Amino acid sequence: MTNPMRKPRAAQRGMSLVELMVALTVMSLVLVAVFSTFFRSQRVGQTMISAANLRQGARGACQLLERELRMAGSGWGRIGVDRYKPGGTDSVFAVNFGSGGAALCDSVTILGGWTAATTLRAGMATPSTAIPVLSTAGFAVNDLVVVTNGASAHMFRVTAVQASPGQLTNSSTSSYNPPSGGTLANWPAGGYATGAQVYRASWVSYRLDSTTYGRPSLIRREFGGSPQLLAYDVSRFQMRYRMQDGTTTRSPSDLDMVDEVVPVLWTRQTIPGRAAQVDSVWAAVRPRTF
Repeated sequence: MTNPMRKPRAAQRGMSLVELMVALTVMSLVLVAVFSTFFRSQRVGQTMISAANLRQGARGACQLLERELRMAGSGWGRIGVDRYKPGGTDSVFAVNFGSGGAALCDSVTILGGWTAATTLRAGMATPSTAIPVLSTAGFAVNDLVVVTNGASAHMFRVTAVQASPGQLTNSSTSSYNPPSGGTLANWPAGGYATGAQVYRASWVSYRLDSTTYGRPSLIRREFGGSPQLLAYDVSRFQMRYRMQDGTTTRSPSDLDMVDEVVPVLWTRQTIPGRAAQVDSVWAAVRPRTF
């Protein structure tokens, strides 16, 4: 018969309070180490994903810019395109460079006729006469058009489209069109003859915006359209021009001497507790008409 006052054997005893506290302490240390490793790995993973997204955005923006630079001047090459401006005439080129801005950043404007084209079905005697065309397909009100004969080129804004007979009206209700009887510099003698080329002009600009989106961003804007966000955290955007004599500049004095256009985008990723990570994407482009 078992004696109820008999003490239990050592093998049958439970854990003491000290042993339980030691076990909990060890387990807590192990869990802290495991979760610290997990969260550290998660942060590293998020940093890598963020860096990849930044680079992908910059690369996509650079590819779009490269494509449009390659098409710059389509239809008229390096010829300056003259347009009406209240008080006179100014010229727009295939690539219009403009240095300046925050953090030594640049801007660039690209002009080309790579979307729609036709020819004159009759002569265009003066800048204030309507533009008679063989086809109005691809042209719409408020489009910019360039009329060129290969030696000179002039820009207008469409105020009305008449499919039959084919005609693009360029009335003075738009500030891009001269008033009735007005003249434009470099207008060809006798006007533009039948068969002269007419292009729907695509006019796009790229610049750095440091305020609108809360982070420095590369913005693309096509004439008449809304700004398009291309890439976040672009700390610098520069346009470099390789000249035919081998030199490189950010502000060429003569477009005819440009051999290649080199856009460069720098991205900057802020990492808490670490130095910011800077990366760059660039391209070297020779416009097809150069």
